[in-house]
Amino acid sequence: MPTHAFTIRKLADAAGVGVEAVRYYQGRGLLPEPPRVAGGFREYSADDVQRLRFIKRAQELGFSLDDVAELLSLSAERDQVRVRELTRRRAAEIRERISRLDAMASALESLADCCACAPKSQSCPIIAALAADPAGGTARTSRAPSEGARCQAASPARRGGVLI
Repeated sequence: MPTHAFTIRKLADAAGVGVEAVRYYQGRGLLPEPPRVAGGFREYSADDVQRLRFIKRAQELGFSLDDVAELLSLSAERDQVRVRELTRRRAAEIRERISRLDAMASALESLADCCACAPKSQSCPIIAALAADPAGGTARTSRAPSEGARCQAASPARRGGVLI
């Protein structure tokens, strides 16, 4: 085997992925599958290593594998406008996800704060909030009347679109 060729294991190691990932990407059409050579091995090239690294970096930046396929085809066409549009769309989706995660973190912090101020004799406000029916009712009816007065976060509410 020439020294510039890689087996699938060496390819995977060089790109920092697993062998199964290489096979998966081949199955998805993201990485070409070279023909077998003498001895039944496939020989991969340095270009294949670069392509795998591209796929991995794109995924780390939040691109889906469908996006990666589009980016790979756009790179062949050199369509910078579409690449830019795809990148901006992905950035907007990531910012939206960050916003949802921030709302979730705030809701959890509110529940934890409520739990800290709830008397030990009452049911756990966190469990009560999680057991609440998002349609407005509750799955449990054993709330003490004073629970809502002690901590507003104990009653099911929405903060930033997240049920708390």
